[in-house]
Amino acid sequence: MPSLRAILRINATSCLLFGALFGALFAAMPNAVAGFLGAPSAPGGVILVLGVLLGLNGIHLIYVSRAPRPSRAWVGYFSAGDFIWVLGTLLLVGTGLWINTPAGILSALVVAASVGAMGWLQLKASSAL
Repeated sequence: MPSLRAILRINATSCLLFGALFGALFAAMPNAVAGFLGAPSAPGGVILVLGVLLGLNGIHLIYVSRAPRPSRAWVGYFSAGDFIWVLGTLLLVGTGLWINTPAGILSALVVAASVGAMGWLQLKASSAL
């Protein structure tokens, strides 16, 4: 199993890439992205906030991962955020709000599963400290 520091850095990379991707795709091709995910589409402000929060979370993950022994409290905080992402995705998919096409649902669930796995791996690795 990878070290806790490695898992935190993988999570940081994921947050930074998805944050940048959200911003770039929604700015460049809002109609195509909305059509892929579903209708009605998420408001641009929601996407902007998600992108910014993902970027800030990624930077914070990098900072925490630099500690010789990352705090279990911080790991719990990041894992809780990951699990909130999963629950939010399930809520949006379950209600059909903003994510309601087959491709959008599949993509959202794959991302949610990856995010949830990252949260679980962080918790598991932190208990080994």
